[in-house]
Amino acid sequence: MTKKYDDALKPVGLTVTQFSLLNAISYLKPDSFALIGKSLDIDRTTLSRNLSLLHKAGLVHLGEPGSNRKREVLLTTRGAEKLEEAYPYWNEIQKEIEAIFSSDEYALLGQMLARLRQLG
Repeated sequence: MTKKYDDALKPVGLTVTQFSLLNAISYLKPDSFALIGKSLDIDRTTLSRNLSLLHKAGLVHLGEPGSNRKREVLLTTRGAEKLEEAYPYWNEIQKEIEAIFSSDEYALLGQMLARLRQLG
């Protein structure tokens, strides 16, 4: 599945993980890496590596670590533009994936994935 999303997002130069991170940052406006990691169920090492890549690409701004070890993460203007550019590609592959399943199957798939997340 990841390959399908990665292939769909290739024209905008993002992986599905990077798209998900940009989307979460846009929505959550997080004050810490931990909030993003918890929201997306990504371990800290993977999260740090991907945020570093997004930072180097100029898509996110990483704030200075605070006294409570929190570090704000913000989309840059370029990051917001890249996210907007990626939405049509993500929507297209999402529709293709959803079309594979009946509405009941798709709902069941969501429920099963939620249960799997509880294992972590």
